[in-house]
Amino acid sequence: MSNKHAIPYEESDLYKIRHSAAHIMAQAVLEQYPEARLAIGPPTADGFYYDFDLAKDQNGQPETFKPEDLKELEKRMRQIIGEQHPFIYREVTMEEARDLFQDQTYKLELIAGLAEGKIDEYRNIRNHPAIISTYQQDFFEDLYGGPHLAHTGLVPADG
Repeated sequence: MSNKHAIPYEESDLYKIRHSAAHIMAQAVLEQYPEARLAIGPPTADGFYYDFDLAKDQNGQPETFKPEDLKELEKRMRQIIGEQHPFIYREVTMEEARDLFQDQTYKLELIAGLAEGKIDEYRNIRNHPAIISTYQQDFFEDLYGGPHLAHTGLVPADG
């Protein structure tokens, strides 16, 4: 059987679901850990991930997620999904991006790479300057080109 007309993964609904879920998770993490630093959170062939740098604990050691934190994060993610926030795309200038992410050191590094045309939002090598774009849901805005679902309510919240 030929797979000539198959949609590329990066254009599939599954990719959009996973990318949208990563943004929802990042919002939930920032609400619980306001000092967290966000890196990247792309969809993968098996799901998605998001790299976080949490604040230091009282002993100066990096914070880590505890099992009870994960339960709270999952609960908040389900709430965000239920609130059906639209994912709003916008293109921003270099200055706007720097202002928007002024407290996010990893995002600022990424923006610098985008401006120089060396990397894309997933840290893949490029040879030309990229369009800098964001997606916003609720109060949370993140640096990515997408694609995403129309709103958070389209992310399956079961299981």
